[in-house]
Formats: sequence, C-alpha cells, structure tokens
Amino acid sequence: MPKMSTTKEWFAGKEWAQGVSLELHDSVDVNEFYKQYQAKPELWKAVFEFMKQDLGALEIGKYPLVEGEVTAIVSEYNTKEPENAKWEAHRKFIDLQYVISGEEKMGVMPIADAANAGEYNAEKDVIFYGENDGPLHLATPETYFLFFTGDLHRPCIKVDESSPVKKLVVKIATV
Repeated sequence: MPKMSTTKEWFAGKEWAQGVSLELHDSVDVNEFYKQYQAKPELWKAVFEFMKQDLGALEIGKYPLVEGEVTAIVSEYNTKEPENAKWEAHRKFIDLQYVISGEEKMGVMPIADAANAGEYNAEKDVIFYGENDGPLHLATPETYFLFFTGDLHRPCIKVDESSPVKKLVVKIATV
C-alpha cells in the first residue's frame, strides 16, 4: 500500500485524468484506484483518452479500447424502481460508470458487508446479490463512479420518476 500522502498527492494532481474535467465521485476508494492505476497505467490512459471525446455523440454499442482488457459500452435505458435494481459485483473487471445524459441513483457498499450472494457467472463476470442496505448516490453528467472488485454496486435506480438515461460503462481488467 502506498503512503497516504503519496496517494493523496497523486489523486489531487489529477494527471491520471489525462485532461478529463469530470469529477470522480467521492465514494470511490482512492487507495484502490491508485493501486490499479499504478499496476496498469496504459489501460487507464486508454480509458481517459476515450473519455475526452463528445460522449453524447457516441452511438449505442461496444467500443474495444484495449483487446481483452478495456471495453467501453454505451447504452440507453429508463431508470428503475429500487426493488427492480439488483446489487452486483465483478471479479475480473472494474466498472467505470458515467451518466452521459439524465440522472439516476447508484448504490455502493463494500462487498465484505454484503449478504445474499447468488451464483457467480464467469462468462459475464457478474454475481448478483439479494437485498442489502447500502447508501445511494446521485449520478449525473458531472461525475463518474469506479466500482472495484471489492465493491457491491446497484445502478439504474430512478431519482423521482423513471426517466431515460444514456450511460457509458467501461470495463477495465483488474490486477
């Protein structure tokens, strides 16, 4: 683990963002981000380079950025009632989630605090969980989230009413 001052200085300097001006949500584990970035900076540079473009102009679909290690996915959907949004986690990939347009709530909590785990689907790299209590955060076009393999997350929740969202999810291989 890096010294706390090293991690904080690295994060505050924002060189890692490659000029992307969006804010990383304060729920993100900065120490884990530092560890992942330092282990494979070329993956993260590809991610942030991709995020520099006009994301609103992107077509729905998949965009391979680094073969087998980084894939960007653009989707559109309507937000859900909380009871219809599942808690999920991944073992092989980190999720960067950014709401390009619209807004939604996202839950996040440590996987160590979670209960009611389902079966892991290795092909889709996902494990769904039953009901858990975790904080909900507002996701807007001003911020993005990183969900590491130690995080349980619950995206796609409506704010007041169900509404359309355009979202970027980038799958980044974990170390």
